[in-house]
Amino acid sequence: MKHLFLLITFLFGFASAQAQKDILLTINDEVVYSEEFIRVFEKNSDLIKEDALSSPKDYLELLIDYKLKVQEAYKLGLDKKKSYRDEISAYRAQLAKSYLNDVKVTEELVKEAYDRTVNELNARHILIRLNPDASPSDTLVAYQKITRVRERIIKGENFEKVAREVSEDPSAKKNGGNLGWFKAFKMVYPFENAAYNTAINEVSKPFRTSFGYHIVEPIATRKSKGKVKVAHVMVALNQNDSTIIPEQRINEVTKLLKEGASFETLALNYSDDRVSYRKGGKLEEFEQGQLRSAIFEETAFSLENIGDTSQPFKTEFGWHILKLLSKTPIPSYQDVQSTLISKVKRDARAQVISDKLDNNLRNRYNVILDEGLEPYLESIFPDKYSETKIVLNNDPALSNVAFTLGRNKVAYTYKMVADYLLASYPRKTYRNRSQFVKEGIHSFVSIVLKNYHLEHLEEEDQDFSDILKEYKEGLLLFDLLETNIWKKAQQDSIGLQEFFLGNKEDYRSVKTYEATVCNTKNKSLAKKYRNLLSKGKLPEEAVLSLKSKHDTPVLLSSRVLTQEDLPEGQHLSIGVSDLIEDGDNFTVYYVTAITEAKDQLLKDVKGIVISDYQKELEANFVKNLRDKSVITVNKEVLNTLIMKYEN
Repeated sequence: MKHLFLLITFLFGFASAQAQKDILLTINDEVVYSEEFIRVFEKNSDLIKEDALSSPKDYLELLIDYKLKVQEAYKLGLDKKKSYRDEISAYRAQLAKSYLNDVKVTEELVKEAYDRTVNELNARHILIRLNPDASPSDTLVAYQKITRVRERIIKGENFEKVAREVSEDPSAKKNGGNLGWFKAFKMVYPFENAAYNTAINEVSKPFRTSFGYHIVEPIATRKSKGKVKVAHVMVALNQNDSTIIPEQRINEVTKLLKEGASFETLALNYSDDRVSYRKGGKLEEFEQGQLRSAIFEETAFSLENIGDTSQPFKTEFGWHILKLLSKTPIPSYQDVQSTLISKVKRDARAQVISDKLDNNLRNRYNVILDEGLEPYLESIFPDKYSETKIVLNNDPALSNVAFTLGRNKVAYTYKMVADYLLASYPRKTYRNRSQFVKEGIHSFVSIVLKNYHLEHLEEEDQDFSDILKEYKEGLLLFDLLETNIWKKAQQDSIGLQEFFLGNKEDYRSVKTYEATVCNTKNKSLAKKYRNLLSKGKLPEEAVLSLKSKHDTPVLLSSRVLTQEDLPEGQHLSIGVSDLIEDGDNFTVYYVTAITEAKDQLLKDVKGIVISDYQKELEANFVKNLRDKSVITVNKEVLNTLIMKYEN
């Protein structure tokens, strides 16, 4: 209930106020500007129309009541309660997450991942290994080597031949750098990106991953076929029994299958797959590129109809027969969007999102590092990593400002950055001091920027500020009304009883009719039905009698009716009603019981009475707030709004 109430209170999000704006009204010491009113009025225009509050004047009254209740909640100190502060803190942290991700970048990456899931790629590559923290000289050597390799292939040398000769991927000696088919999330993201962004049969420019430098050549693309589930019978190539010839055995199984033997029984009795044979040969669902055997996959995906079986075929493991159990097509983007979002945020793609945020924050806050920071930090650390503990002295340079952030120019010193690097130093060995320092400074600035931005989101993002304020005030109103209105209405038994007795007429039960209702489009048929009822037939008997002679539908329904359910001016009594004509529809009521209107006990209508009592308590509560408040409306500004929205 609380969160539903909060959604309702979001009708009143507040815009920031500036002195030069038109003042619409003041409530005690609070000023309300016309821009604020316009924002919430237009934001909720659809709700306003549905709630008959299309007039700015009427909506203004609702806004005044809302603000009075919020002011009262603050006066009572409800914002000081620990439960309130804890919930706001948790909500703010959750809300802030959505303001740290670039929605456009995330959406682009998710759509890219889906496209690369639907479209698979076959490629080959060459790798020159390089450690992530390699020195500039080692990096240059590796880059020059991969560049020379690429030039050889561009000039016409066979890719696979060169890969077997120079690639430092151990599998290249055997496969010539061929990777087979893959799709999104199957390779590290930089590699995937380079492969998908290179034209078929073209060789990419050198690019770097955590493994080193690569070149990649895409050689084919295909549409994914989704997933398939099969059962199989496998006769292994290597048999302990020398009398068993695998190809002959699989042909015997095929013959038994054609003669009507159950596939599951054949798997149990003949399959050498010790994992699946007890399950009738059933394998787990798989997709293209997931299994080691290409021919196994090709055969499985070639089966068209559920229950189809394959001809015997041979793999490196043995002879097989497959039976198709199910096919799962590629799901739509909408069906997998949420799953892909989760994958993107766990994958190296998340670094793209993080880098975009980092760049945006660096530009927003105009981060300019002091030019002496990097050389000073390099002087602190040894040229080569050593386990010797580094202790900062009282060098005055440590108090130098490395950079500042925000309007208030919050300063971050050399010492702060040095302490950050020292904290990671024992855990992070390095071969390249310069790279260690540069990466450390970059990481420190990124963390500081993110934390600063999070802490100052209300100042930096008006939309965030508005939403958070709406939530804060929504919680306060919930607490205020729960204490002063809702609980009181439920717990004040004397007040509730007095309210009920004072409004007893409003809770009288209505007169009801228990009836079987007959509807038909045929007037003659309706008359015949009524005549049968008048002669003592029951409704069901009458309809059965008519259906045996007529094709026109006659619909019966048992209902409990009130006067409001009946045509205007129509009154019912026990028995058969007149024939009632309404356009091209004809109705006959067969009334079996009438319950007269009567006074009800409180216990019978308590839920409705409590709800009405709450409304009265809230109305009185707001009236009391209005009586003790000073409310001033700028009629000139209000009239301008009325003219804008009522014409």
